[in-house]
Amino acid sequence: MSKRPKVITITGGKGGTGKTLCAVNIATMFKNEGKNVLLIDGDVENPNTYLLFGGTLEDKKEVPFFKPTILQDKCTKCGLCAENCATHALLHIKDGFPIPILSVCSGCKLCYKICPSGAIEADHKIIGWKYQSRVNHISLLIGELKPSEARSAAVVASLLQDLDNIFKKNPDKYDVVILDTAPGAHCDVELLIEKSNLVIPVTEPTKFGHLDLLRIIELIELLNKPYKAIVNRSSLLGYRDQFLKELSENSIEILGDIPLDDDVVKSYCQGTPLMDSEGEFNKSGEAYKAFHIIFQNLKNWMNEESNNGE
Repeated sequence: MSKRPKVITITGGKGGTGKTLCAVNIATMFKNEGKNVLLIDGDVENPNTYLLFGGTLEDKKEVPFFKPTILQDKCTKCGLCAENCATHALLHIKDGFPIPILSVCSGCKLCYKICPSGAIEADHKIIGWKYQSRVNHISLLIGELKPSEARSAAVVASLLQDLDNIFKKNPDKYDVVILDTAPGAHCDVELLIEKSNLVIPVTEPTKFGHLDLLRIIELIELLNKPYKAIVNRSSLLGYRDQFLKELSENSIEILGDIPLDDDVVKSYCQGTPLMDSEGEFNKSGEAYKAFHIIFQNLKNWMNEESNNGE
């Protein structure tokens, strides 16, 4: 019987914590073990996973988004569309034609569906792009929001639709799917967390990091997903032990912590994942050893969740 791959979402309550660093290196460690891995970059306002692999954006495809076009020769000016628009994306003044306000349109198509005279045409605009690539034996699916557009969740939804199509057509294609989210706790992050089996929030040992970790955990718990955290740059300013104690007091389990290490900076600069088995980084380095511990803890956690599911 075909079995869906495990889906792991890596997220963070604030930017700059190192979630993409973790996503790329966790994907790489699965690849090192011979697993078929798909990494989806859902940080569509700032996609950069491909850069950490030293790759390029390929196979560009447009992401269309519904927009209503009013056909004035058919419109009776009844105002039904505007009355029922939840986001008030249609302005209707008595005896006038409805005026679309596209910046707040949710793309639900309700106006198009309920217009009694067929006066609304289902048009579309381009709000972003999707790319597919394969780098270092890892498949990448990347979303990018068009500058000036605000509907990042629609681009993420399109990426997840592609993932659903993979599950339906070829469920055995991948062993593991890694989802890398944008920072924060907004709609597109929610979509990616909802899709996952396990969630890994990445934080840093600062007061801001702690507060934003609690914020993203609130969303994860609301969606009823199991989670364990990673603490990046744990040796920053000697705050590690106190920070880990605070997490423990809040009953927040961690997969491990990653200390400051020059090899991490070098991996960024070179566009080569630190944990690539074919890389030339110091395998006795502190960050390298820390990632190995995190990966082993992650595999143990996955086994526990699978056994619980059975």
